[in-house]
Formats: sequence, C-alpha cells, structure tokens
Amino acid sequence: MTVGTGVAGGEELLLLVSPSSGNGRALRAAAPVTEALRQAGYAPRVVATESLPDATRLAAAAPAGSVVAALGGDGLLGAAAGGVKDSGAILLPLAGGRGNDTVRRLGLGVDAVETVRRLDRLRVRPMDLGEVNGRPFLGVANAGFDGLANERGNQSKLNLGPLIYLYGGLRAFLEWRGVEFTVTVDGRTSTFTGWFAAVGNLGQYGGGLRICPRAQGDDGRLDVVSLGRASILGVATTFLRSYRGTHLRHRSIRLDYGASVQISANRPLNVYADGERATELPATVSILPAALRILAPADSPALSGGPGTPRHPGASLD
Repeated sequence: MTVGTGVAGGEELLLLVSPSSGNGRALRAAAPVTEALRQAGYAPRVVATESLPDATRLAAAAPAGSVVAALGGDGLLGAAAGGVKDSGAILLPLAGGRGNDTVRRLGLGVDAVETVRRLDRLRVRPMDLGEVNGRPFLGVANAGFDGLANERGNQSKLNLGPLIYLYGGLRAFLEWRGVEFTVTVDGRTSTFTGWFAAVGNLGQYGGGLRICPRAQGDDGRLDVVSLGRASILGVATTFLRSYRGTHLRHRSIRLDYGASVQISANRPLNVYADGERATELPATVSILPAALRILAPADSPALSGGPGTPRHPGASLD
C-alpha cells in the first residue's frame, strides 16, 4: 500500500492546530512547523481546531493513508487519534502543549519543528487507543486526587510549564478528603479508601509523571494503578517517585492489568483523559488494540512491537 499521493508540488497533509494549547504555544509554532513540513515535501492544509470533537471529526475525514499532524497538547493528540482510527490516516503527534506527555513518552521530543525535520527517521507503528465512556485517549485516564490537581492546575493563569501540575497538586492537597473507590478490572473488583485510580495506555501524564511506568502503547492492555490509604507525605512521595517510575513499591499502591476497567466512587468526581475533563464517575475505560497508526521512532520507549516501516513522502507500507 502506498502512503501519500506523490502529486506534484508535495504530498497533501492535514495539520491540526489547537489555538488554546500551551497558552498559545501551538498557535505560535504553526508557521515554523508549516514551513518545515513544506521543506520535508508536504503541502500542508492548516486548520485551527474549534474543539476536541472538531479535531476528531477533521481527522476522521482525512483520506486513508494520508498524514494527519496534530500540533497541540495531549488532549488534542488523543482527539486526533480517535479520528484517524476511523479514517485510516496516520497520526503525527507534535508538541504544542504544556506537559507534552504523549510526545515525550513516544520519544518524539518537545520541539515540533525538529520532529518534522527528522521525519525520515520515524516509522509507521501500530498503536492501541484507550476510550473512557467512548472518548478516545492516548496517555492516561484518571480519577481522584490527581484529577483535582489537574483541575487546579488548569485553572491557574501562571505560566509554569510542566510545573503547573505540581502547583495544582499543592492546591488539591488543601481540599482533598478520603474517598472510597470501587475498581473492577476484567471482572476483578476491589474497594478501597484512598487517593486515586489511574488507567494507562502510554501511562504518562502531568508533565512527566510515569504513573503507569510499565505501560506500553501496543501491548493490547491497560495498566491500572491505584493508591489506597496513605498520609499526605506518602502521597507526595508517591508522585515524586513517579517521575522515575519507582512508586510501585509503595505499600498502598495496587497494580493490575486488563482490557476493561470500571471505576466508581462514593462522591462526585470528574474523570480526566490526556489532561482533559472527559466525563464523571462512574466510568468504563477500555482498550482498542492496534486501533491506529502513528509516526514514532523505531526505538520508541512506549512501543514494544516490531521496528515499523520507514516513512517519507512516497514511502510504502507492506
């Protein structure tokens, strides 16, 4: 199957840009990214998205085998992934947000222009897609204290980059009270009073928190990490250790794996997916194995499958 049209003047490509991502970072990067794409042999059609559902709709309408580049935060990338799942297009994730956890975890880097300049080093890789109550995500769906921290971080007007999530966490500490969660993973149910339940596909969120450090984006399963009873110091230590992925040794951490996860709680809580408010509890999180194709390095730390296929204008897939 041939990837790309090979038409004169460059291969057509849809570049989705989120005007709100990263306090305008994606919008500012749009012009240099567009120029880099032209130099790489593409004829970009640039569209500023109106919302996450709009990004999904646009990506779903892209021609099969074409490239959809998404320049924005993790929420935009997850929304675009939901669209290419339906269209058969290939997703190129480009960093344009604050945390940029998806591109970091994939090994793409946070310089969108440099990513485009290195397109010939990327490969088309199959990847799983997560869904929470039907809404697509690539990284993590989470509910609990970390969701409240995300809310407080998103509400802040401070320009702290990835540190905005640390700020949000400090704010949430002042508000949190113990919550009883019920988590069912492939029929196995546990009920506990604690702090959060996180379900990972790529497994990273919050500007570098590897909350599900063993998660792989192409293993066909979800990693479920929850934290039960713990002191405030224990919670803080858990999140600090999660930057290195060493928090699983905490005695109140529970780790499970499965294809379907149901989460509920004894108080109203929002569920976040790729850093965006997705729904309220109760929620069902599921995995769609190999649901999309994505451009990523051959040695991506988040993808354990085969070496993939070289990608450049006019390249082919077997």
